[in-house]
Amino acid sequence: MKLPKYRLISNEIKKKISASLWKAGSQIPSETELANHFSASRMTARKAVEELVNSGVLERVASVGTFVKEPAAQSSLLEIRNIADEIRSRGHVHKMTVLSKLTLIPNDAIAFTLSLNSRTVYKIIIVHSENEQPIQLEERYVNAERVPLFLQQDFSKITASEYLNSIAPVTEAEITVEAVMPTKILKHNLQVDDGVPCLKVTRITHSHGQPICYAVLYHPANRFKLTSHLDINA
Repeated sequence: MKLPKYRLISNEIKKKISASLWKAGSQIPSETELANHFSASRMTARKAVEELVNSGVLERVASVGTFVKEPAAQSSLLEIRNIADEIRSRGHVHKMTVLSKLTLIPNDAIAFTLSLNSRTVYKIIIVHSENEQPIQLEERYVNAERVPLFLQQDFSKITASEYLNSIAPVTEAEITVEAVMPTKILKHNLQVDDGVPCLKVTRITHSHGQPICYAVLYHPANRFKLTSHLDINA
């Protein structure tokens, strides 16, 4: 089936972006230049560009031009990955800011979730940034009995998930995702504008049948997305 001309133009633009010929932040040719290159009308070129603007591939800057949009940070819903690795895989700089490291007496819900025998739990709050822009606030409760040296780690240099996986590799996880409106403190730490919701990912991880940690991860919804890929073989 022959594709319409505007789709051929939009596909060619996406190919150049995927091949890094047109990088994030670079300006693409004008609609007139695209129309001339593809022997199409300017209206056809405009339709191709608008399709990519609407899908978030391109962005228009009034009186300036059209640019390749920086892709939204994304994480897999079906795979537990270290956020530092995800950010670095995009060629970006990861930074952690530790807001608090505490030893607490857990409430009944946390104690039940982590199957605590003792009345002690470790809690950390960390902001993860991508290219100096906050992308995740991590609030994590850890089974102090199972991971006694947890709070002694330097979480400005090693992520909590990286350390925990080295001590107690994840063998099972429960994950829920919901949209929430951020509190004032969350808006401040994630630099979220008024009216912008956050994605709240709640994750309970186990290692060989033992619950290890309960994490609540907040992400600005306008700068982050969750993806998944499921390959089912017959």
